[in-house]
Amino acid sequence: MNLSFLWKIRAILVVCGFLALGVCYEFMLVEPNQLLVKRKTVQGNMNSSEKVSHAVAGNQVPQSRLTRPDLSKITPPLIYLTYGNMDPEINHKKIKTRLGHRCTTTIDHKQMNHSDALLIDYNSAFRSNPFTEPIGRKPDQMYVYFSREPPWFYQEKNFSLVDKDFFNWTMTYRRDSDIYFPYPTMDIEDKLSVLLKTSTFYGDDVVNSKLSKKSKENLVLVAISHCDGADGPIHRLKYVEALEKAGLRMKKIGKCFDNYVTMKWNSGDFRRYTASFKFVLAFENGYHCRDYITEKTWNNALRSGAVPVIWGASKPDVEAVLPSGSYMHVDDFDSPKQLAEHLMYLDSNETAYAKYFDWRRKPPKKYFWQQDIGFEMLCNKLWEKKLYNNVSKVYHSFKDWYIGQDNPECFKITNGNWI
Repeated sequence: MNLSFLWKIRAILVVCGFLALGVCYEFMLVEPNQLLVKRKTVQGNMNSSEKVSHAVAGNQVPQSRLTRPDLSKITPPLIYLTYGNMDPEINHKKIKTRLGHRCTTTIDHKQMNHSDALLIDYNSAFRSNPFTEPIGRKPDQMYVYFSREPPWFYQEKNFSLVDKDFFNWTMTYRRDSDIYFPYPTMDIEDKLSVLLKTSTFYGDDVVNSKLSKKSKENLVLVAISHCDGADGPIHRLKYVEALEKAGLRMKKIGKCFDNYVTMKWNSGDFRRYTASFKFVLAFENGYHCRDYITEKTWNNALRSGAVPVIWGASKPDVEAVLPSGSYMHVDDFDSPKQLAEHLMYLDSNETAYAKYFDWRRKPPKKYFWQQDIGFEMLCNKLWEKKLYNNVSKVYHSFKDWYIGQDNPECFKITNGNWI
């Protein structure tokens, strides 16, 4: 297969049901001139009344702007990353490679004042010595809050510097973010297998292969290294203890169990190890935090070929992004004992267990298109702003959105059948 073709197609994703609007789009990292063509097409297909309502909504583009500008004279948007290279999955060099010539990124502090957007991570926003703002913030400079952590982690932090009229956009795992950035659901090879309709991720052969890897000795795997500090980490361990007390056989690894493994948790070796287990306890460090579904579900379980047993995200949030029949949710059981008994039943009934793989027999629908395309989306939004100057937003109270609009149980658990 032509490798250049694969890398061209890697940025093309179909995002269905994006931001819970029930709308299907085709989304890609578009060239700037494609944004111009799309805008012309949208307005050209409207009748006069639709154009009026479109203009009232702030979306009408003056005729003068429909004249194609000389894009060679427009500098690509510059994104300043406050977190530098501290996150290996989303480091500066990887992002720069992904965005190509369409947008540029920098971690050079000297370039902060010249950037079109500041991507401000949670550590920079809330540490006692926060990042230094540009001297005289440009009125058209977008401040983007970037996080992959649940809000309970920062509920006691000082919001005074970033709360009022500070952030313009949010880029998080929450579906109501301006830029949806979920935990990665698939790596590039998996994503391409779906796009090109090859059979490395779904199909009867894939199902048979994944089922054949199961070991009679390996029933349940649980890997936890964050043990205390808040209700979420404490209560998930209580649930694990209750399952074990009910007689469930499990392999426990991680700091919380004083059982360390040398494999990196996002490595191929770890996925091959996990593939021998029938179930993985995808227990998050936050309970009912909105849309908080991490690599425990995506990578440790589904990608490895195990069935995730989910504690953390609410069932409606899980249903919104995961294929039906691909997981088990603790909220469906009256007690840890009942869940343990059901897992042991599935261990003894191969036919019933295999039903959790039926969803893999056909190409995935919308669920797996919700990929980590956040940086491509950010780049597109910045080009929209450059071309039309019609993108304006500010969070009058960021704390209200980040803390106030999440579920109370994310911060304090007051009930549960394991307590």
